[in-house]
Amino acid sequence: MTNPLHVPHTKSEAEENLRAIRELMERPTRHSTFSGLSGVMAGCASLAGCFITFLMQKHNSLPHNRDILFLLLWAAVVFIALLQDFFLTKRPAAKVGKVMLSSLGRRMFIGAMPGLCSGALLTLFLWRHQHLNWVYPVWMLCYGCAVCSVALFSQSDVLRLGCAFLAAGAVTLIFPAQGLLLNAVSFGGFHILYGVMLAAKERRSA
Repeated sequence: MTNPLHVPHTKSEAEENLRAIRELMERPTRHSTFSGLSGVMAGCASLAGCFITFLMQKHNSLPHNRDILFLLLWAAVVFIALLQDFFLTKRPAAKVGKVMLSSLGRRMFIGAMPGLCSGALLTLFLWRHQHLNWVYPVWMLCYGCAVCSVALFSQSDVLRLGCAFLAAGAVTLIFPAQGLLLNAVSFGGFHILYGVMLAAKERRSA
């Protein structure tokens, strides 16, 4: 663990510390890591995934392969969300000279990894033991932890989003039968609401 009282001994170390301090001081004025439209599109992708999952459950199609199809479906949802975020946010930012993965961006990425990786590993565990019906609260809680970690380097709105996911995950643990519905409300609704709010903020600051 880095000692906060550590005195840098090299010029490069001192420059890195100053850069980190400057980026943290700029945090209140930063926008989120994705645009408002990106958040809305991610929410729509999640709602589409929930709808397809509902149809799969309703018609009980291909029961022997349903768990595999379920995991592939949501892997596709995550891929689509990341892809559209790249084309709507990261790629345009790079074209105007903004660094796609700055020092602060790397810290945010590292901060999110424990929560996201835990969610992936727990998903595989639940699939291996045939308990995928509990996967929705796991996703919400792990994603909420990841978002709260990112919020340490971002705006307060991001922290509220993370806390909303944690609350939704806790409710889903109490009412597991409503997991798919609450998954749609959280990954779909929360992202769309956050995206709309972020877009409005971007428009006011333009």
